[in-house]
Amino acid sequence: MPRSTSLSTALLAQRSLQFMDCIKIELSAGTLLYTNNNADVSITGLDGSTTETYLTGNGYLYHSAITTTAQAQSERVHLVFDSLTVDSTATAPAPAFANADTTGAPVTITKLVVLDSTSSLGAGSFQFVAFKGIIDNFSIKVTDKESLLTVFCGGKFANFEKTNLYGYTTTSSQNKLYPLDTGFEFAANKHTNIRWEE
Repeated sequence: MPRSTSLSTALLAQRSLQFMDCIKIELSAGTLLYTNNNADVSITGLDGSTTETYLTGNGYLYHSAITTTAQAQSERVHLVFDSLTVDSTATAPAPAFANADTTGAPVTITKLVVLDSTSSLGAGSFQFVAFKGIIDNFSIKVTDKESLLTVFCGGKFANFEKTNLYGYTTTSSQNKLYPLDTGFEFAANKHTNIRWEE
């Protein structure tokens, strides 16, 4: 996926570059917004119409490598959280995943690059979407030393041989990924008078 930014060599030559992850997980119970920055981060969406605040201190640790190639491929990424960050709030990842329907939920990883640590986020920063996909599965691993929540994400065709996650080809199954799609309402209709013309 080609990306264009307004970076120049002079801006990149600055002494301070800070990279932040902004993770957006859209569960049916609500949207979870996490960052690995040391403070909450508010950024304007790429469409420019909304501002979202990504929360720190909720256990987000890192994500696996995201590769960018010219070839069409189905990327698989996993997010890792410290699941000891458990409380009763709706923003804690472990309770949110344990108590919600997560399969097929949209996930977006936005990279925020701050060019100068003394500038505000808006003045000396830019952002780009590094990954956009859906949740395939998750696991919680508890040992004597750590407790990790791993969220496995991929594209719609990340594991093509796997049994379908979304049920059958019906309106309700289609609406899990495309809530406004009503195309299956007409699937049972038989049309013989369609004219195909140039």
